[in-house]
Amino acid sequence: MKNSLFRWGTAMLASLAIAGCGGGGGGSGTVAVTTPVTGTAVNTAITTASASLVNDTASNPTASFTVLQDAGVPAVTINSPPKVNFAVFSDGAVKTGLALSNVRFAIAKLVPGTSGSPDQWVSYISTNKAGATIAGTPPVVASALQATTDGQMSLEEVAAAALVGQLTYNPDGYYTYAFKTDIADVTKTSGVTYEPALTHRIAIQLSYQNAAGVTVNVNPYFDFTIVDGKSVPVVASQTRKMTDVASCNSCHEKLALHGGGRVDTQYCVMCHNPGTVDPESGNNLNLATMVHSIHAGRRIKAATGDDYTIWGYRDTKHDYAEVGFPQDLRNCTKCHSASNSATPQGDNWKTAVSKESCLTCHTAKAGGVWETTHKTYANSVVGAGAAAIDMTNAQCVACHKVGSNISSEVVHWNQNEENAAKYKMNIESASYDSVTRNVTVKYFLSDPTNSNAAYDLTTGCVSAASCASTTLFGNLRFYVAYQNMVGQSTTVTEFSAYNNGGSSANVFAYKGVNDGTNHYTVDVPIPADTATAVAAGTARVVSIGQIKEPQLALKSLDPRPAVVPAALVNVVAQHTFKDVALTGAVQARRVIVSNDKCNACHGALGTTSGSNTLANAFHSGARNTVEACVICHDANRSSTTVRTNGLRLNESYQFKNMIHGIHGNTKRTYPFTHGNKVVGAFGKNGLLLADGVTPMTAGTENYAAEVAWPGVGINCNACHVNNSYKNDLGPLGAAVISTSLSKTAGVFSSTLIDEFAATGACVGATGTVLANTLACTSIDMSKLPVISPKAASCTSCHDSSVAIGHVTSFGGSAFGNMTQGAVAGLTGSTALPRETCDDCHASGGFKGVDIVHGQQ
Repeated sequence: MKNSLFRWGTAMLASLAIAGCGGGGGGSGTVAVTTPVTGTAVNTAITTASASLVNDTASNPTASFTVLQDAGVPAVTINSPPKVNFAVFSDGAVKTGLALSNVRFAIAKLVPGTSGSPDQWVSYISTNKAGATIAGTPPVVASALQATTDGQMSLEEVAAAALVGQLTYNPDGYYTYAFKTDIADVTKTSGVTYEPALTHRIAIQLSYQNAAGVTVNVNPYFDFTIVDGKSVPVVASQTRKMTDVASCNSCHEKLALHGGGRVDTQYCVMCHNPGTVDPESGNNLNLATMVHSIHAGRRIKAATGDDYTIWGYRDTKHDYAEVGFPQDLRNCTKCHSASNSATPQGDNWKTAVSKESCLTCHTAKAGGVWETTHKTYANSVVGAGAAAIDMTNAQCVACHKVGSNISSEVVHWNQNEENAAKYKMNIESASYDSVTRNVTVKYFLSDPTNSNAAYDLTTGCVSAASCASTTLFGNLRFYVAYQNMVGQSTTVTEFSAYNNGGSSANVFAYKGVNDGTNHYTVDVPIPADTATAVAAGTARVVSIGQIKEPQLALKSLDPRPAVVPAALVNVVAQHTFKDVALTGAVQARRVIVSNDKCNACHGALGTTSGSNTLANAFHSGARNTVEACVICHDANRSSTTVRTNGLRLNESYQFKNMIHGIHGNTKRTYPFTHGNKVVGAFGKNGLLLADGVTPMTAGTENYAAEVAWPGVGINCNACHVNNSYKNDLGPLGAAVISTSLSKTAGVFSSTLIDEFAATGACVGATGTVLANTLACTSIDMSKLPVISPKAASCTSCHDSSVAIGHVTSFGGSAFGNMTQGAVAGLTGSTALPRETCDDCHASGGFKGVDIVHGQQ
């Protein structure tokens, strides 16, 4: 599907999907207090450590164990069932008063890989889950082992073990937890053998309240070996840390699964290891296999026709076929990198390839690309008639070895983004001449990897006049964004010209005059003023476009040759902008969102779509900054798409409305779409609510079916900067009637062409709608109906009839019942009295926007 964001956010909903971490050990038992057995030196060390905020368990969970180890108290002792000593530090003090209900414990060993297989965590504690027959469909396997947490002892078991309690508090400042499971007894571990010399990990699902009364969910963990029954910390090279939860949280905000208590990938692997299987689907729930498959769900569906599913809590089905990683799937370093000190094994994806990891994005289904291309090798290295899946990990490693032309790092190379490091646009100055109406721009394109050497922008052109979209730099251009609504105030800069006759204010970068050093000067003409468009205020020069490089061979070492036959590939450019005054002093447009925050999830905004199913997602990848987006997607940017709430209004594609609509579908009542032309109220499944049968227009992008916000809550600052979400300063409303006069087979394409004609915005009208001959000499955008500024922001997520009624009645807002001129107070119009949203929803108010969005 073109221009799609995919249902990548659903990946975080695995909180409901995974049954593998059930477990006991919760309970509501009280904590016994023991007599001090360690002494004042330990107490002093713990008290001193607790006073340092760097040791606060909420942000440094490993300190729960390392402080004790350093003080001479082993974090773990294993002479029978394990005992764990740990401290909890909160608000500069030792946290006391924890009960068994605050903790769950898991323990696993790290089994070294053999014959090419990777190292794997193996849990000592598991349970056997019977597969359920659901809606007449039997499980794939009758039952399956699933790793879990330690169970709670009965009072009799506590007494038999000569314990004061399963969880006790030592007044020196730490707790001791006694495992119910004796991991040295294979009859208690489903046959898993205790191997003290191997690296082990103890991990806690810990929950407590801090001094502010806020619940803290954290997963302290500790990696160690056992010598003489006591824990000895291991060094980084002795463990396995492939990913850091901070990478997950850059999209998911706060990864919180299984009810919210499991918040660290180092805890996830304790249960999600190779022994854990979902019996209903038969899918292995090893973390690498599962997470890769979830994030590649859409790609798997496209490649095999299969839905990646997991049956979770209470046998609920979770289908990930619509999940797409929101950037190129080859960007392995988004999650895995040894340059991150928290993930010393982060580069294993380069050096330790395995079927468990690779056959998640790639699939082994018969007839698929991977199976077809690898079957010949299998016949050679395994034997005649062997299937590709029969090859061993050792054979995978031997073929995809480091340094070869098909090593994992080489074949995951992403030219589109990797080569972006070589191209940076620089605007040295921008000035405006009111006589010639030219914005003069001085600029150069540099190579940051080569001392910022400036490029010749006519490279690959026979002459400057012959440069085109197929030449190396032929797509780079400058747009000038400015405001030109007649009577529009310049107090708050709000670009409005692009859809009001100003779209021609652009020029290709190669057309500039070269000063001999590859620094250029070019003039961008501002269209002449008209009765409905007068340029004023502050303008912004924005660079856009992609580099058209020759596509290079994927399976090749550097220097990579060009592919044969020759092809071009779009490569990201590092774009920039510069403000310039057309009238008055420069009044820069407010900063609302951040490119860096977009790219935390999207990698390089607009360049590739979810699961890499499209080579170039938005506008051929040419517009990859929010500064470029708001040029076209200004307040006047209506569309021919009909809103799905039953009102005879078009969808606004003003940037704020569009982005909130796409990302906020989980909060919406009706789906945000692109392409629907049918008037009516639709459900998120794309069917008319009135009959449950009538579909949207064929080919409609239904973002409710494809996109889910990946965060746990609604963190507005995940995108916004400087708390800009707290006060919408936009002075213009969002236009909701299309001005399009385009035709299909001689008939106007817009469903609401009659509504447009009725606005009176068609200046110099000739012809009629009935005869499909209506024409306009110009469009008076001030006469288009709009949603007033604050309401346009709020109703892009809160779109129910109740919410619309609320903003129009209590908020004094307009929703398609007033014109742009009336709302904005343009010349000849009376301004809408201020929207009164702030009376209740101002930040800090009793229904402040920050409070209702959970920001406090």
